[in-house]
Amino acid sequence: MTADGSAEWRRRAELTSLLRACRSRVIRAAADGHGGGMRQEDVADLAGLSVRAYAGYERGEARNPRPDKVDAIAAALRMTEAERGCLHVLATGRQPPPPPGDGARPAAGPVFLELLARQDPNPAIITDASWTVIAWNDAMTAWAGGWPGEAPDGFPNLALYLFSDRGEERLADIRAARRAIVAGLRYQYARNVASDRFAALVDRLRETGPEARELWDRHEIAIPPREYRLRLRHPGHGVIEAPGAALRISASLWMHVAVLPGDIAPPGRLPRPAAGHPFRRHAPPPPAASPGRSPAPAAVLSQGTRWRGTVTPAARPAISQE
Repeated sequence: MTADGSAEWRRRAELTSLLRACRSRVIRAAADGHGGGMRQEDVADLAGLSVRAYAGYERGEARNPRPDKVDAIAAALRMTEAERGCLHVLATGRQPPPPPGDGARPAAGPVFLELLARQDPNPAIITDASWTVIAWNDAMTAWAGGWPGEAPDGFPNLALYLFSDRGEERLADIRAARRAIVAGLRYQYARNVASDRFAALVDRLRETGPEARELWDRHEIAIPPREYRLRLRHPGHGVIEAPGAALRISASLWMHVAVLPGDIAPPGRLPRPAAGHPFRRHAPPPPAASPGRSPAPAAVLSQGTRWRGTVTPAARPAISQE
């Protein structure tokens, strides 16, 4: 018997509340024309379960339920993706499997693009779960030798960059970086194994050469770190160290930033502005706002442009979103 207030009691209560609330919101057609909320037998019939089995879910008493049965209940109750995720966690104790297919590649909204622009002069990118780049700032292009804008085949992926000649030229500890990113990619791949796009990325990674194939076949897995250290080669300063951070900014997007020493400008850039100067010192002024209206965020005004202090979304033809 489960004691009131225990963790198991709270799990059962939350599962019961979720299922009953969703069931009450689905209108059932009746022969007399007066529909109402779905009954337990309606849900059971649609989900391919016995009424007794479904009632067990509503009491929080389902034992080791199969993910496909949980999905069948979610479909019968017309649950949203958020509700489906909660149902899986409450019923099985695990995150739900990804839905079949890829869906649309995530896009970075104006607020995230503005946040990315404000990282300049620190190199920064926004990626999806496979570390395919969605948007980047000019500092990233300066530090990465033209990448991501000049990525082969218009496919800017962070893992593929590390296995390229440009990546090897820029990172001093390239072997360790490659091993770490492959282990992290393995962790992400297991959570996106239904994605055809992710599978194609793994194929491309393995095709880069024997080092990538050997690392992938080791099957080392690591949770991608939120903080890490980078050792970067600079043409004027030799090898410099910089902390890096991976920040999850939405359910499907990450921002990666390298925090550089204050007295070192990106390769090919002018020296950093003196303290107190705006970070967009070298940028042209944004378009004037109409009377009575606030100016649009710089990242919105400059989408697709290439001036300092802005970002480049990967919505350009070379890096189109699927």
